Amino acid sequence: MTTVDRPVAVPLASPRAWPSAGATAALTVHALRAFTRSPMSAFFTIALPLSFFLIVNAIVGDTPVTDGGAVRVSQFLVAPFAVFGTVEAVFCVLATDLAVLREAGVLKRLRGSPVPAWSVLSARVCAAVLVALSSVALLVTVGVLGYDVQIVWRKAPAAVAALVLGTACFAALGLALVGLTRSALAAQTASNGLLIPVAFISNVFMVGADLPAPLAWAGRILPLRHFADAVSAAFDPVAAGSGFRPGDLAVMAVWGAAGAVVAGRRFGWEPRQRARTPVPRPAVAAAPGPVPALAAAAVRPVEPGPVRMVGVQVRAAFIAMRRDALAVFFAAAFPVMLLLLFPAVLPDATFEAMPLGTFMVPSMVAYSIAVTMYVNLPAAVAQARDRGVLDRLRGSPAPLWTFYAGRAAAAGLSAAGTAVLLVAAGALGNGYRPDPARLPAAALAFLAGVACCAALGFALVAWLRAGQYVAAVALGTLLPLSFISDVFVVGTGGPLPPALRYTADVFPLKHLSRAMIDALGPAGAGSGVAWTHLGVLVAWTLAGALLAARPRRPG
Repeated sequence: MTTVDRPVAVPLASPRAWPSAGATAALTVHALRAFTRSPMSAFFTIALPLSFFLIVNAIVGDTPVTDGGAVRVSQFLVAPFAVFGTVEAVFCVLATDLAVLREAGVLKRLRGSPVPAWSVLSARVCAAVLVALSSVALLVTVGVLGYDVQIVWRKAPAAVAALVLGTACFAALGLALVGLTRSALAAQTASNGLLIPVAFISNVFMVGADLPAPLAWAGRILPLRHFADAVSAAFDPVAAGSGFRPGDLAVMAVWGAAGAVVAGRRFGWEPRQRARTPVPRPAVAAAPGPVPALAAAAVRPVEPGPVRMVGVQVRAAFIAMRRDALAVFFAAAFPVMLLLLFPAVLPDATFEAMPLGTFMVPSMVAYSIAVTMYVNLPAAVAQARDRGVLDRLRGSPAPLWTFYAGRAAAAGLSAAGTAVLLVAAGALGNGYRPDPARLPAAALAFLAGVACCAALGFALVAWLRAGQYVAAVALGTLLPLSFISDVFVVGTGGPLPPALRYTADVFPLKHLSRAMIDALGPAGAGSGVAWTHLGVLVAWTLAGALLAARPRRPG
């Protein structure tokens, strides 16, 4: 699921056109244009917080938090998602963006131009701040107009102070991360790999949760929780006072100062990736005289068979996976983290009369299958297509189908390994015990889910001509559906609103999750095979295969 975007050349004008203020403004506009051409950046900073806000509001937003229902849960949902969008923009996107420019040599060229160095960094920071403000403004507008969220005007100065200081803090940390990493992929993986787990222990995704002592201690040290608490206090209409939280502001100031110091010492303008020096092969002396016919026959190349060709593609796919740590994180580490975190925070919680730890094993298996086969697999295939790999394969002895078969087989094996890891983590961490008699049903549900998600992923590749949109569209459909398809737990398992329930019934993710729950849930009568849900998966598999076989014509 690599989402590092290609660098865009920065046009430079004559030295007369580059006074400091004009240079910063021109480069800021350029950075904003580059952001609009990056679907993944726009998804994580704007679309993802808004979609989470809408879905969680639809599920639990009307729950009253005060006597009489004057204040509802929706009042307290704007702040955490606004904080997440802000940090995503000024920490993750900023760090990745600068690392991409450095790796491509753009920063080095700008350093040697008449543009002041501070203008280059200021422009990128200003663009990230404007994107963050857009995300906050959109969430507040939707909350006020659609969910009666109150703006507590007496606490507005506290909200502005928290947003300004929090934005500056995480922008400094983003610059520090660029200085500490060597490549764009490392910066992107580290930023998202840090932000998302920390968000679960920092009152962003789990507001007011009773965390275990080590996690609560870590959350109080790191700045994200203080940012979320400071902004949330400004949206609280019940608590008296001005909403200022000096302690939270002080922690963010300390972290921001530390990030600025590290950035000042470690930030570099030249690429840090070392080019690999090819190792010269030893020359082979030609044998004197004519080559005997027997020796010529011995060295004649033998065309590999289809099985060997698919095996080569499987090995190539695994090598690519090892180099894409972000994809591995979302497909394997993230579901394992949720599986261990949620039952630890809510030890007595149940969902559909099952202990939360038992329910989450099959639901996280379904999620890992969907991410691996529907997001990571098509993103890798689209990336190979954009780089011309498929065109070169057409001119080689290897049939093109071996590439698709090898990539799908590697993704399926990766999903199987994650499923085994999830079952083991549930058994060791939550006391989960699968029913051995239902393991064949689990295997059948797994194969049906892998085939369905792979077919739909290949359909995305066929119908989206620009590969950069494949991962964005896949995540943009998968993550919202996860909240209404018995994958991510929101609330206590009560009935969903009718519109969300009918939507989940149409798409295959809920049926994959239910098939896995029936197979890996508590022991009971029957084989555990959910034939109805498997039938829906087969229907979606056929539809996806049909769409993949009939790609959209260019233009």
